Amino acid sequence: MKTDITTYGSLLQSQNRAKQAAGAAASKSDPQVIDPKLLTGNKPNPDYKVELSKPAVGGEAPSLPLPSVSVPDLPKLPESRPERPEIKKPDIDVEKLKPEVKEGSIKKPAIVFVKGLDIFSSPSTSEGGYAGVGKMADAVEGSRMYGWDQHDEIVDHLKKFHKDQPVILVGHSFGGDTAHEVADTLDSLEHGFRKVDILITIDSVGAGHDVIAQNVKNHLNVFGENNFFLNDGPHVARRHEMTNVKNILSPLDHTDLDDNKEIQFEIVNLINETLSKKA
Repeated sequence: MKTDITTYGSLLQSQNRAKQAAGAAASKSDPQVIDPKLLTGNKPNPDYKVELSKPAVGGEAPSLPLPSVSVPDLPKLPESRPERPEIKKPDIDVEKLKPEVKEGSIKKPAIVFVKGLDIFSSPSTSEGGYAGVGKMADAVEGSRMYGWDQHDEIVDHLKKFHKDQPVILVGHSFGGDTAHEVADTLDSLEHGFRKVDILITIDSVGAGHDVIAQNVKNHLNVFGENNFFLNDGPHVARRHEMTNVKNILSPLDHTDLDDNKEIQFEIVNLINETLSKKA
């Protein structure tokens, strides 16, 4: 078809057709060219936000009735807790827990104090019965105190000491009788006629303890002049060439003798002199 380009209107129509043809060809050949109509069209834009606080369908959600639950009454606690039963600790003998000492293995002086029956207690009531005997035992280093009824325990204790070590026995009242009997026990073939360096009796009360055995080197006997039924009087040695006996008569009562300072000095001084000579 021939185009008339002689007129101005024909020329414009011819240019418009050329532009339209070029645009159509570009849209077919270039996939990146997007039709402007697609960008400006009334494309729906849905809103995907949902308000969860409101019911999905009109109106508020109906309220459901809650089931009624009955709670049982709890038992009442006692106002005061019951007292716990007292748990008694087992009696433990400390001496048995100590390692056994072999006979004759201790190489130091054996010094034993023996207290009497508690009914004849010391006037120092705040310190217990026979406080004077306890004070003297505390003053002499390495000594040990026993009761008047522990004869066998004292003998077993003395066996642990070496035969070359001195043996010293001190007893008051019934304890004096026990000390005398221990010395007699050691004076036997069974115990090798074990020597007793010092035997001290303070107002011993038993009968038949007036004679001192031959294994005792030095014997000091203190007795009161009052209450003769509580003491057995002066003592004598079985063999004067082997035992030195010293009797002291005191005006003090039976329970005051172990607390007297002069008597305490006499006893402690004799013990210290004997130990210093052995050393």
